[in-house]
Amino acid sequence: MAEQHWAKTEERGSYWGILFVLRAYQYGGHWLMRLVLAPVITYFFLTGKASRRASCQFLKRVHEFAGGKSPFTQPPGWRKSWYHFWQFGLHALEKIDAWVGKSPKYTVRNCGDTQFSELEKRPEGGLLVGSHLGNLEVARAMAGKKYSRRLNVLVFTQHAQSFNKALKTVNPKADIDLIQVTDIDMGLAIMLKERIDNGEYVVIVGDRTSVTAPRQSVTHEFLGQPAPFALGPWILASVLECPVYFLFCLKNPEDGNYDLYLNFACEQLKLPRKSRQEALQPVLKQYAEQLEQLAIRYPYQWFNFFDFWHKDSQ
Repeated sequence: MAEQHWAKTEERGSYWGILFVLRAYQYGGHWLMRLVLAPVITYFFLTGKASRRASCQFLKRVHEFAGGKSPFTQPPGWRKSWYHFWQFGLHALEKIDAWVGKSPKYTVRNCGDTQFSELEKRPEGGLLVGSHLGNLEVARAMAGKKYSRRLNVLVFTQHAQSFNKALKTVNPKADIDLIQVTDIDMGLAIMLKERIDNGEYVVIVGDRTSVTAPRQSVTHEFLGQPAPFALGPWILASVLECPVYFLFCLKNPEDGNYDLYLNFACEQLKLPRKSRQEALQPVLKQYAEQLEQLAIRYPYQWFNFFDFWHKDSQ
């Protein structure tokens, strides 16, 4: 049976259910939320056959590709997959911390070749390409408290309407830095260009194919198998004519703090129309390889619960 594109998967969980969870978090904190999360995560694990299969597929590919450097001592099975789901729930709590403005109890270490303090010194802004590996919300919250440059996060609301609505009910200012979009068009590019020229930064993820045009992708090796990556973020980078960075923020399993990887990619990405895919390969190779290395190092923080290697036919 053909796999659906990730955005065509019906959002699981109603507005009222999500609001209940957020209210429990708001009044009970992490301790109560862990009690609430345990049966919820187990329910989604048991009933989400496609997501469970995708989790097992990813963990096994990490194990096979990493070989002697695998984070697992033996091929991962359903227990590791359930723990993968559980880590998604725990990271969701810290994402909520970031959106509702709670002060974090952890520190953030700079592990990349660039620091946010260096971005403060540049006259223009830039594009930060992240992923669904780790917790970008922690990076956004940290940068928002320590630095003056605004981080605008592109959010494809077609797949997160219930969560966004519930989050605004709990905190009306939660989406102050969110730009909710359904497609990347010229109007959006012009608006983003103005913000970047004013010294702001735009955050977009590069590890999922387009919501509205899944065929607009380019294939690259990932964990030993060809996988489709979206063209949209890179075309946007080319149109914006601005510096491009990779941004990953991952929780260190040893001490509970966060490792921030902010790496410079290029000063300006140029993609000639006639040779777009060829010109894209060097920067896409950088991105895919770093995503691959971090996925092996932090496998339970991979939050793409769908067949990542599936080539969309629709």
